[in-house]
Amino acid sequence: MKVILTKYHEKLGDIGDIVEVRSGYANNYLMPNGFALPATRGNINQIELVKQAALKVESRNIADAEELAKKLGDLKITFVVKTGKEGKLYGSITNKDIAEKISEEKKIEMDKKKIDLQEHIKELGEYKTELKLYKEIKSPLTIIVEPDNESKKLIEANREEKAKAETEEKEKDQKTKDQKIKKNKAEAKDKAEAKDKAEAKDKKDSGEKSKKEDKETKAKS
Repeated sequence: MKVILTKYHEKLGDIGDIVEVRSGYANNYLMPNGFALPATRGNINQIELVKQAALKVESRNIADAEELAKKLGDLKITFVVKTGKEGKLYGSITNKDIAEKISEEKKIEMDKKKIDLQEHIKELGEYKTELKLYKEIKSPLTIIVEPDNESKKLIEANREEKAKAETEEKEKDQKTKDQKIKKNKAEAKDKAEAKDKAEAKDKKDSGEKSKKEDKETKAKS
């Protein structure tokens, strides 16, 4: 089905563009949400008038977005949060939280829908994303999430406890290995001694047998 776009659509095009889409998509989404109209001659003529007015608005929107991008620059915002001992956040940081932070620090009202955050932030760290200011005009955004002082102490204490437990476990494993080696050496020594004793006994028995046979031979002579 051919439709004419009545406003910008990120994947389909700009106002006035005629595009081919599935009928279901046009009837159930595009037209009910004001993105398109059937591509009839009347609608095409009407949209041309709308497009002329929209071009002026478009030019102003682009200029405003470019100016905002310059103002924002390589924006970095920092959240200082409370966490558990594993560094997990209590709750999460959302698009709304980020928009409010930008407003607080930069005094710029930011629509949360313009923040390209794939999923809510639930862990400490540094996150790279961008602000979709207008159409293809975007601005980089770095979000830093770090623990408050109380959480830092909690995380450090947990890290030290884990390190201590790992050290103790390694020492325990090493002690077990040393004991096993010592036991194997002792068993090997016992086997060697038993073997030497057996060989000495066999040698002694063989000598006594030889002497006895000599005596018997002399007695017969």
